[in-house]
Amino acid sequence: MLPDWKARKDVKEALRRHLFKENQIGALVPNNKKKRLTIKERAQYCAKTKDVWDIWLHALDLAVPKNNTDEAIVAASFRVSQFRRELAEAGVGSEQIYIYAKLPEVTRASNEIQKRQLEQRLPNPPKTPKHFSLEEGLRRIQNINTTKIPTMQDLADVIMMLSMRPAEVATLCIIHYEPGESNPPEWYKPGYSWYCIRYIKNKGEAKNNPEPRQFLSMEKNPERAKELLTWIQDAIATGKLRNPVYSINGKRSTGVFSKFLKSYGITAKRLRKIGGKHASRVHGGQNPTSQHLEFLSRVAMRHKMDHHNSGMYYAEGDTSDSDLDADPEPEPEALAPTPKAINENTSEIEDIYDLYGSI
Repeated sequence: MLPDWKARKDVKEALRRHLFKENQIGALVPNNKKKRLTIKERAQYCAKTKDVWDIWLHALDLAVPKNNTDEAIVAASFRVSQFRRELAEAGVGSEQIYIYAKLPEVTRASNEIQKRQLEQRLPNPPKTPKHFSLEEGLRRIQNINTTKIPTMQDLADVIMMLSMRPAEVATLCIIHYEPGESNPPEWYKPGYSWYCIRYIKNKGEAKNNPEPRQFLSMEKNPERAKELLTWIQDAIATGKLRNPVYSINGKRSTGVFSKFLKSYGITAKRLRKIGGKHASRVHGGQNPTSQHLEFLSRVAMRHKMDHHNSGMYYAEGDTSDSDLDADPEPEPEALAPTPKAINENTSEIEDIYDLYGSI
């Protein structure tokens, strides 16, 4: 007896030989492959059914690693984290997401893996080039003359000073805000009167109108930092300085800026982390704890601070002649294993319905 897939294939080939059209063949021999859903489609489905058990079953299904390797477990954690974000985008309430799509035991297992991997890398962290050390960077920043046309070095120093992504250079704004006596906005943080807006890497509505984040930079004077940022932005707008992410004709091209940084052995991503690290030391005071330095570094890089971060390390290394200890690097949220393999972004929906029916 032929297996089902072989029999179906032979029937389809026979129908084609008899000049049946594809839609006719599809009607006579329906495709019995199980439907696969992307993570976004899963979230939209859960929002449509409004059934919390659907949320729970999908979260469990996504948390299953493809195998028992560390990489597969961390990848599974990312899928569930993405599922929670997509649920929020689809309009599911935060309480339901927390109860039915958050798997603490799975998160802990993955966090332990990431922490162990990070500790293994700490003995030999990457060195910060002396050219971009705290002392050298501050010296150049303090000596910048805004009456002159900025150079590529000035651009790199301002990016480091504000812990920016290159794509933020043309849009980032520094604003001053003092709340009234009552009802300050949710994003207001007591003790901060300067904030950054129009930064990059937000999702959904926040991408078009992100809430202000606290300002913290290597330059302690916010007005001076704002002056330097505006100086760079004006030069880019008038064509006197090359945009770090776009070519002259408007096409995306990071080659020129990347080539400049390559001569110092770093990337734009590392430059941003170096800037966050330096800002934490400038504002850390005397004898700061590693946790406090990590917190300040995250503020400088405009990270969202809603969730307590599980990591305590900062992997960016010191310059070879520095006597300061390495800073901690935040560790991403993660999840863990359960016993059934699936694809990274999709899985078999019929299995979920089978499981649902057995509850």
